[in-house]
Amino acid sequence: MSDEIRAILRDQAGKASIQRLWKHTVSIVNGVRISGTDPITKRRADGEQFGSGCAALWGKQHLILTAEHVLQGAEVSDLRVFSYPGAFQYRPAADLRKEDVVDAVPLRADNAVIHRCGWDDLALIVVEPDDIGENVEFFDLGNDWIDPAEGEPVHCFGFPSDSHVPWESFMVGNKEERTVAVYPGTFDGIVTYSPKFLSRKFDPERYYLVPFTQVNEGKHPEGYSGGGAWWESDQPDLIWRPNYKFAGICTSCYQDGAFEQVVKASAVRRFVEEVLGQL
Repeated sequence: MSDEIRAILRDQAGKASIQRLWKHTVSIVNGVRISGTDPITKRRADGEQFGSGCAALWGKQHLILTAEHVLQGAEVSDLRVFSYPGAFQYRPAADLRKEDVVDAVPLRADNAVIHRCGWDDLALIVVEPDDIGENVEFFDLGNDWIDPAEGEPVHCFGFPSDSHVPWESFMVGNKEERTVAVYPGTFDGIVTYSPKFLSRKFDPERYYLVPFTQVNEGKHPEGYSGGGAWWESDQPDLIWRPNYKFAGICTSCYQDGAFEQVVKASAVRRFVEEVLGQL
C-alpha cells in the first residue's frame, strides 16, 4: 500500500470518527443570563452560557446527559440545543458563510423533563428523539459503556469556548448584544487516576483525569463540560469502523485547564438508574 493511499485512509478514518462522536453529541445553550467577562471585549457583561451534552438511550427512554452546572438556573423552556447537521464541510473561521451557521433550537417544554443529580455535577434531560434533530444517534448506555483503566486513551468531544467565532452584533435599546458561532472540538488523552497535585476531594472511585492537549483545541477546555469521553478498543477488526464505548461525562478541570475531570461511566449509570429505574 502506497504512502498516498495510507494518508487518504487516515484522513477518511479521522473524518468518520469525528462524525460518529458528533452524532452522539449536542451543544446546549442555557438562556438564563449570567454575569461574567465577555470573551471578545474582555469587559464585564451578562449573557447566555453554553456547554455540551450526550444523546443516550436508557431502555426505551431517550435522554441528554450533561453536567448539572451547564443547566444552572434553567427550566426546560430556557434551553436550546444544536446537533449534528448532516453533511458538512470544514471551513476555517475566516471563510464561514451565513448558510454555514445554524441556530440552536428550543427544546419542547411539553415533552422534556430535567433531572438533577444530588451527589455529583450531573444532570439529564428526558426528551423525545425528534426534538433534537434527525441526525442525532442515541448510544446505548445500557450496554456500550466502560470505565477505562489507568493508562488507556480516551477521546473527549464537545463544544469548547475557545473555538467560538464572533459572528454578529446588534443593539437592543442602548445595549450592544453579540452572538458567536461555535465549532465542535475533540482532544485525546491518557487516563490518570492519581496525579500528585490532587486534593483529598478527588475520588478515584468516581472520577479520572485526562490531560488537555493544547494543540488545535484551544487554550482551555471550558465548554467541554457535559460532553462525553469515549473509549475505542485497540483490537483490530476485519473491516474497520468507528466503534466507541461511552467512558464518562466531562465536568470540570484542574490546574487552570491542564486536566479535564471525567465522571466515570459507572457513576453516570448509577445516577440514571436512580432517576429512571433499572433496565
